[in-house]
Amino acid sequence: MKKISLITFGCKMNQAETQKISEVFEDLGFSTCFDEKDGKSDFYFINTCTVTSEAERKIRQLIRRIKRKNNSSKIIAGGCYVHTDAESILKSGADLILGNHEKKEIQKYYNKTGIFLDKSYWLKEDKVIVPERSYGNRTRIFLPIEEGCLNACSYCRIIFARGTKIRSLTIHDVLNNIKKYINTGYKEIVLTGINMEYFGYGLNENLEKLLFQIEKNFSKEDVRIRLTSLYPDSINENISKLLNESNIFEKHVHFSMQHISSNILKNMGRRYSERTIYKSVEMLRKYNELFSITADLIVGFPGETNKDFEILLKGVNDLKLLKTHSFRFSPRPFTKAERMKKQIPSEIKKQRIKILNKESLKTSKKYLENFQNKKVKVLFESKENNFYCGYDEYYIYHYSKDVLQKGFNNTIIKSVIPEGVVSNVL
Repeated sequence: MKKISLITFGCKMNQAETQKISEVFEDLGFSTCFDEKDGKSDFYFINTCTVTSEAERKIRQLIRRIKRKNNSSKIIAGGCYVHTDAESILKSGADLILGNHEKKEIQKYYNKTGIFLDKSYWLKEDKVIVPERSYGNRTRIFLPIEEGCLNACSYCRIIFARGTKIRSLTIHDVLNNIKKYINTGYKEIVLTGINMEYFGYGLNENLEKLLFQIEKNFSKEDVRIRLTSLYPDSINENISKLLNESNIFEKHVHFSMQHISSNILKNMGRRYSERTIYKSVEMLRKYNELFSITADLIVGFPGETNKDFEILLKGVNDLKLLKTHSFRFSPRPFTKAERMKKQIPSEIKKQRIKILNKESLKTSKKYLENFQNKKVKVLFESKENNFYCGYDEYYIYHYSKDVLQKGFNNTIIKSVIPEGVVSNVL
């Protein structure tokens, strides 16, 4: 039996698509594994990311490393980096290059070599693909509900790879998939997309309608629904109240925030301001002051002054963020931001990211200390160094010595550590 390793870079959407691709190979008679990088598989599929130059560098490095260890392995690269610079990946040693549409039909191409890439696939017939099984056989599964974005932020080239035409599942399709996942035994379902605020665009449906229908249909089920990246302006009073009062929605949102200074947000092409961010968090915590917020942040965007950076640091502290995914601005080819004046020197970006990460850790610890001796519900999924590990409804990562049952466990938080919290199962 031939073996394929599937390796994913980037977003939750990529992870969901990799899972679907693994199912295709299993149907073709392959054995599959995830994230194996030792050169012992017959085939490798690498789902690529183009958000940062660092991600691209790591992808090229991985391809060269696999080829050195086993030159007979066939390397298939697909996804967003492929879509924006296929030649660089081919030169690194990949045998087969598939664009974002072609990877969805990988069964047609896996025995071929060369580049297969329709750069404007989204203008033709294309659909969101949905996995049947979880990524790595976990109790959590990703459900893609939307693909495409209309925003054209000045720093982003994902629209070149994923397109400006919105493709969505219908609410009916989402509900059917959730029902199927629950019946299969999945305990956490993660809704994901390229820009979920565009869910239902052109279908007379929207994200708010979807969330209320999920609550109506599954409120009594033993399941947790998690939302991935949202924009701060996606939150309104109705959504805020629903997320806080629901028994199934996680008490957490991850904001694709990128910055907090209105000046930088405007230059990024974001359609919200510092005031919008604060107002959104205030709404979410109106019903529960411990409602959890995590965020993506970019440091060193062109024109970022000391004042802008101070606003960012103050915001991280004021908003009591659980966690930040922060990275230095990386000028991407063919974007507006690449051509902007007042580019920030590399050394300043390094200093600022170090300061921001330090502030984020302090803020996280301060937030987590509010949970001391509080009861929460944890879905344990793995074991690390004799500890069972998993997330609670606030997206807090737990370490526990004992687990009483599969699925959700009621626990009490005993101590805060840098990686999360230590808890005891009740």
